[in-house]
Amino acid sequence: MTKKEQAPFPWASVIRFGLGRLRLAPETFWALSLPELAALIGAETHPGHATRNDLEDLMARFPDRFGTDPQESASRQAARNHGGPNATLPSARTRRASDD
Repeated sequence: MTKKEQAPFPWASVIRFGLGRLRLAPETFWALSLPELAALIGAETHPGHATRNDLEDLMARFPDRFGTDPQESASRQAARNHGGPNATLPSARTRRASDD
């Protein structure tokens, strides 16, 4: 099917299913993302796997913040303050090994 031949999205059916069959509140229905909506409908589509490029893009857009940056997360600040100003946080590998 070419782009011109694609059927329009069946909004009426989807709205009836979400509001009627699932009994979702309108605010809840309209707040759903398309993947969430597809999961509720039972669509057999699965999102693609994240690639290394996807990860690098996310890392560039949302870098980790360390040190005295005012945007540093409260939990990281609390962990750092608990051990003093020169404390280093354990790596994920260290934490996993100590959890066992």
